[in-house]
Amino acid sequence: MTDTTFQGLPVKSCVPGSPAERAGVKMGDVVVLANGQRIESMAQYVAARGLRTDQLELTVLRGPRMLDFRIVLPSGV
Repeated sequence: MTDTTFQGLPVKSCVPGSPAERAGVKMGDVVVLANGQRIESMAQYVAARGLRTDQLELTVLRGPRMLDFRIVLPSGV
């Protein structure tokens, strides 16, 4: 990120036991990057999510901190 304004996509829920929850993503996080693509809408997230089928790399804003997560996806997802 080169600026300090993060619109992002808020995480409204995180299913217990899901790959995202196991990786550390929490409700209230704001997704700003997915697989290297800037995220400001669900459509952008879906497009970025489709770039890889084995894992999802997320950068989220949690309070004042930026956190990176690598989510290993189950086969066929």
